[in-house]
Amino acid sequence: MKKNIQAIYKILVFLIIFEFILINKESKSFFPKINEPTQNELKYTSKQIGKTAIQLIQFNQNDEAIKLLKLALKLNRKEKDLWIILGEAQIRANKKYEALYSLNEAINLKPREESVYFTKASLYMDLNQPEKAKISIKNGLEINKNSDRGYFQLGNASIMLNDYNSALSAFRKSSKINSQFWQSINNEGLILYELDNYKEALSKFKSALKISNDAEPMLALAIVLFTTSNNSIESINLAKKALKLNPQYVSTEYQAKQLWGEKIQKSAKLLFKKQEMKNVVREAYEKSQ
Repeated sequence: MKKNIQAIYKILVFLIIFEFILINKESKSFFPKINEPTQNELKYTSKQIGKTAIQLIQFNQNDEAIKLLKLALKLNRKEKDLWIILGEAQIRANKKYEALYSLNEAINLKPREESVYFTKASLYMDLNQPEKAKISIKNGLEINKNSDRGYFQLGNASIMLNDYNSALSAFRKSSKINSQFWQSINNEGLILYELDNYKEALSKFKSALKISNDAEPMLALAIVLFTTSNNSIESINLAKKALKLNPQYVSTEYQAKQLWGEKIQKSAKLLFKKQEMKNVVREAYEKSQ
C-alpha cells in the first residue's frame, strides 16, 4: 500500500505541473520548455489513477479515491469506467446524489450498460424513490431481458409501492432465470405471507433455506410455523437460531428495511413475546444496539 501511495503522489505532482503549465501559457518565456503530454498519455495516466483509486476503495479510503478519480476525469472525461468507479466510491461515501450524477455521465457515454441502470435503481430505492427505480430497472431489462438481478430489483421496487401482484410476478421471473437466487425465492415467500397464502409461503422459505442457511428465511419459516401451529417447538428453535445468526432481525425497523410486510412483522412480535424466546430476544436487542 505504501508503494501505491508513493505512486499517487507522483501522479499528483505530474497533474499539478501539467495544470500549472496550461494556466500559465502566456508566461512560457519564464520557464524552460516542457513537452505537453499526448492524448494517449493522458488516457493512460487517467486509467492508472483509476486503478489506484480502486485499491483505495478496497481499503475503504473512499474520500481519497473520489479526489483521485475527479483528477483522472480532468484528464479524460470520456472514460466511462472512471465515472462508474467514481459512482461506486460516492455510494460507499454515502454521497448518493453525486453518485447518480456520475452514473448518468457513464450512461451518456455508453447507454447499453445494464449494470449501471441497476445500480442507479438501488440508489433510488435507498432514496425512497421507487417509481424512478422502476424506470431505471426497466431500462436495464430492455438491454438484458434475462437479468435475475433486474427482476429481483423490480420486485423490491414494487413492494415499496405496495403492488404485491407485480412484485410476486417479478420475483418469480427472477427465480425462474436463476433457481439458486434464494433472495428472490425468499421474497416470494414474504409476498405470499402478506397475501395469507401460508402454505406456499412455507414452501418458499424452506426452498430458500436449502440454498442458503441465512437468518432471514430461517426466521420467516419460524414465523409461518408459529402462525400455523402456534406453540410449535420447531418454530421456537428456528427463531432462536436465526436471531443468534443475525440479531438485527429482532428490530421492526430492520425488518422493514428488508421489505418485510406489516403482517409478518406483527407475527414476529407475537413470536418474540413467547416465554421461551425471552432470553434470546433480550440478547439480540443488546447485540444489535
